[in-house]
Amino acid sequence: MICKNLSFHKMLVLVLGLSIIFSCLFVSTVQLSAADGEIALTVTGDGVERMVEFSLAELEALPQAKYTYSGYNHWPSLQIFKDMQGPTLKTILDQAGLKDNATLIRVKVNDAVYFEFTRDQLLEEPRYYFPEGEEEENLSIWPPVRSEKGKKLVETMIALNKNHGKLLYGQCAINEPTCCINRMLSGLYQGGTIEVLTTPLQQWDAPQPDVAPGMVPAGTQVTIQYTDGTPYHALVYYTLDGSEPAYGSKIANISYPSFQPELNKAITIDKSLTIKTRTIGMGKLDSEVATYEYLVAGSTSSSAGSRQFVDLQNHPARNDVYALVDKGIINGMSITEFQPEGKLTRAQIAKLLTTALQITPEQGQPLNFTDVPVSSWYYKPVRAGVQAGLITGYNASTFAPDDYVNHEQLAVMIARALKTRSGMEISVSDADQILNRFSDKGTISSWARQDIALLANCSIVDAMNGSSFGPQAPATRVEAAVMIAGMCRELNLL
Repeated sequence: MICKNLSFHKMLVLVLGLSIIFSCLFVSTVQLSAADGEIALTVTGDGVERMVEFSLAELEALPQAKYTYSGYNHWPSLQIFKDMQGPTLKTILDQAGLKDNATLIRVKVNDAVYFEFTRDQLLEEPRYYFPEGEEEENLSIWPPVRSEKGKKLVETMIALNKNHGKLLYGQCAINEPTCCINRMLSGLYQGGTIEVLTTPLQQWDAPQPDVAPGMVPAGTQVTIQYTDGTPYHALVYYTLDGSEPAYGSKIANISYPSFQPELNKAITIDKSLTIKTRTIGMGKLDSEVATYEYLVAGSTSSSAGSRQFVDLQNHPARNDVYALVDKGIINGMSITEFQPEGKLTRAQIAKLLTTALQITPEQGQPLNFTDVPVSSWYYKPVRAGVQAGLITGYNASTFAPDDYVNHEQLAVMIARALKTRSGMEISVSDADQILNRFSDKGTISSWARQDIALLANCSIVDAMNGSSFGPQAPATRVEAAVMIAGMCRELNLL
């Protein structure tokens, strides 16, 4: 009996010893796991100078921002994220040394859950919080009952106080869907990764109509969509007034098809109509603008039928105008009118020149003009024109897009394009001689003399009213068409 008890005690000691050993091993394993888990976020990729791993404490030690964000999901309903706090994306990337040639940012919760953005979309495009219209009754109304009143510029951040690290960014326009669960990723501070790449950006394909353009019966329903019509990655923006589709334009696929498909309205063709559309989505460059012309019996189209512009019949410049129309460089102001004597704004001439020269804005060079919002139709043309050196602002923050362009200003912009593309130059002495043909040469500004002489030497400009140039007179649509057509011919673009 005593021997049995002794064996039992030895066995008990053995079991306890093994338990302690296994407990130590378990504790050791847990501590190792905890050490591994201290990495909350990693920044890597060939678009940064070095890989950086952050613990949560290190993220909390970075400079902190505080913003409120608004945006739509694809129900659609308005989502509000109040008083979000955390380091901005720029602050995080600066720790890794963001390279100038970085193009793409891939934000990853894990290898299976990630979303891609262009560098511009998260770091360069002005994005805002729009507080107007946050009342409860407006949250699910579409189109939005909101305005840009009181908008506040916000930076992209990964919030510390939301969903274990949530990616948050603002809207370019009040109707932009930004708050979709697969875009504003959550859980990024639980081992997430930001990959910054220098890969060349791809471009979205343009949307397509389900009814071929051309002559159609009145009442025809046309649906414009990109691939299968789902909105999660690419949104279809469109206009019916001849303007360029951009952030803030109508959206053809605002609601996911199984949510509120009635909001993804077809376009009714009850008269001749021009639809302009483009695909805009995260992670790629915007598509080219696609233009679809529909004619209803008894009416004409604003572009395909543009040779019917009633105010260009027998006009001496009609061939130049129609040459540009055929190239998609210029349009009429309505279905039947070109309005040749209409004045041109600085925004309009930026669009005409960049379209004629096929210039698009480069990545990583944002505009600083406070009067050129990214949601405007002219943001990209102005940006491209400024980058190409064709057009400048009045100062570092003012572009004045609605100011009218006069003859000498237009001539200088076109001359800049010629000099950039062909290397053409004209000396001061030659310019003085060439300008003798103009009776009002003394009224030409000194900064414009050589450029006007260059165009005169190429027969792109000539004396107005017999012998004058009229340097300060407002440029008309038809005058701009003639000069741009001359520029295009000189550069073999027509």
